[in-house]
Formats: sequence, structure tokens, C-alpha cells
Amino acid sequence: MNALTVAAQLAGGFLLLLFGGDWLVDGGVAIARRFRISPLVIGLTIVAFGTSAPELLVSVTSALKGNAGIAIGNVVGSNIVNIGLILGLTALICPIVVETKSVTGNWLVMFFASLLLMLFSLGGEISRLEGAILFAGLLAYTWLSIRIGRRSGAGSDDDGKSPMRTLPAILLVMLSCVMLAYGADLLVDGATTLARAIGVSDRVIGLTLVAFGTSLPELAASLAAAFKKQMDISIGNIIGSNIFNIMSVLGLSAAVTPIRFDLGNYMRDFVVMLVFSVALLLFISPWRKNGRLSRTAGLILFLGYAAYAYFLF
Repeated sequence: MNALTVAAQLAGGFLLLLFGGDWLVDGGVAIARRFRISPLVIGLTIVAFGTSAPELLVSVTSALKGNAGIAIGNVVGSNIVNIGLILGLTALICPIVVETKSVTGNWLVMFFASLLLMLFSLGGEISRLEGAILFAGLLAYTWLSIRIGRRSGAGSDDDGKSPMRTLPAILLVMLSCVMLAYGADLLVDGATTLARAIGVSDRVIGLTLVAFGTSLPELAASLAAAFKKQMDISIGNIIGSNIFNIMSVLGLSAAVTPIRFDLGNYMRDFVVMLVFSVALLLFISPWRKNGRLSRTAGLILFLGYAAYAYFLF
């Protein structure tokens, strides 16, 4: 593959991620206003599902091919990337102010899902039944989140602009999800080709570019939301994506075919995922009405992820 093709892949992937993330937030906010659902719930559901599409594709494909390690590593690694790298970078650029009560409640779901995954993994296999339980839990969580979001009426506020109509908003969300998935794929392909050309090993590529690549949609959506001052969507996207990664991505993968792996090889990564989750809760100060993920907290999360990535090698 020549240099011009690689450059085109990198540029095309970046542009698709840039516009896809921006349009996903616009469409999500419009849907929130139309149906009187809070932006946090939109971030936890629609935006989170859209940005988790790459993880879903990678993990289901890996499970079908018998590559259980990729399926598990993709989800656990992406969850670490989401909190440590993506929320860290987002908070560094623009501190995130959140409604602590709502975020804490959804954080508990994320943490419980992580513990449940560890419990199911103790036998060295996530069975079809356990996968079905995870996915059923996701459906119940999504239904409850939307119901509570509509009851609160938090999405009914307006900024004076005429809201987008429902059908165009839904189509915009669908289009942006496709753009994010395809943009991430293009960017990873281009970066992988470039890395191999300069002598970087496949192992390093897999641990860095592929893991980061499947989380690029979360980064694009979270940064776009932060720049648009939609902080609830920004943090909701990350918490929601982590929940979707475990309960939908691994749930569906295991429901298709049982995922067998050696938990001992991933125990450290499970622990790191839980540590980052606890750090996120402490940083947003759950004892306050309104929490704030400051630039200092963002820097700590980012440096924590950098240290984890370094010790992977």
C-alpha cells in the first residue's frame, strides 16, 4: 500500500470521526428534547450504543472465530481506555460538571456489571446462559433509564433554537454511528499499515492501535459533547459505553458461543478496570449535589492510563 493511500485512510478516518461525533451529539440532544428525556440518559443509551458498535463487531467476530482472548481483552481494555484515556483527555480540555446523584446511580450499574463479569469468569468460561443474563440486564437497565429520564422531564429545557424534527434526528444518529464505526476502522487500518512499515511488531499494534481504535468513537463523541457544553452526554457516553461493552458486547458474544479463557491472564486487567471505576466515582465527589471532573483529575486519569499501557509491555 503506497503512502498516498495510507494518508487518505488516516485523513478520511479522522474526518469521519470528527463529523460523526459532532452529529451524534446533535442528533442525541434533539431526540432528548423531542421525547423529554434528559441528555444524560441519551448519553447512557443511544450515544453509548452507537459508540460501542466497533467493540460489538470485534468481540462477536472474535467469539465466532474462537478467539476468546480478543473478545475479553477488547472489552476490558476498552473500558480502561474509556475512563483513563478518554475521560482523562476530555476533562483536561474541558472540565466536566455533572449531576452527581444521577451519575452515581449509573456508576453503580457499571461497577456491578464489572463485578458480575468477574464472577461469571471464575470458572474460565462465560456460558450462553450467563451471556443471556448479561444482555437481559442491559435491556432492563435501558428501559428503566428511559422511563426515569422521561418522568424527570429533564430533557424539556430549550436553548431558544427550534429543535430538529424526530425523523431527521433519528436518521442523523444512525448515519453518525455508521460514520464512527467506519472512521475508526479506516484510521486503525491506516495507522497499522504505517506502524508495520516502520517496523513495529504486531503485538505492539494489537495492544495499542486496535484497543484504542475501537474506543475512538467514544473519544470523538465525548469531546464533541464537551465542546458543545453537553457535559451529561460526555460522561454518560463513557459510563453507558462501559455498561454496553460488558452487558451487550460480551453478553451477545457469549450468547452466540461460550467464551472460554484463563482468568489468571486477565486478573490484573480486571483489577485495573475496577480501580479506574472507583477513581472516577471519587473524583466526581459523590457526597456533593453537583460534582466536577477537574483538569487535575483528568491529568491523574490520563497518567494512570499511560502507566498501565507502559507496564503492558
